[in-house]
Amino acid sequence: MSLDVHSTLPALLPRLVAFARTIISDPEIARDLVQDAVTRALGARRVPDVASAYRAWMFKIVRNAAIDEIRRKRSEKFEDEPSVDLWRFDNACIAKITIDQSLATLGPSHREIIALIDIAGFSYAEAAELLGVPIGTVMSRITRARMALLAAIEASSIRPMKSNHGS
Repeated sequence: MSLDVHSTLPALLPRLVAFARTIISDPEIARDLVQDAVTRALGARRVPDVASAYRAWMFKIVRNAAIDEIRRKRSEKFEDEPSVDLWRFDNACIAKITIDQSLATLGPSHREIIALIDIAGFSYAEAAELLGVPIGTVMSRITRARMALLAAIEASSIRPMKSNHGS
């Protein structure tokens, strides 16, 4: 049975954009990269016919496009964080902002492995195949990336306010 790309691809788009945004840190560039990746994929002569292989293939196309973009813009800083009124957010929102800002401080390779494993939900084996590295390399990369993310979070200046409401 052949894979129906027209029904599979739309379901992947939000995850592909999230993955690209994690690597690139600019939502507009991330969307452009995914659009280019989809165009490449739809024009490809050979397309994986199994859903899991197709998913990994699409993530790899987006990854390669992101790497190309990073290489083109190596000397520029990607700063897309808008100023936010933190006073109106609860602790969950503050945590998300803290993680997003901390992720943005990590290098592309750390953001990439976190995006693959922790955000996109790839297994270590799938990530290893997608990246073309042994599974042990993926395991050590994700460990180092998570440690770097935790260090960035600990160094963050964003802190939840103490509640004045009866606690």
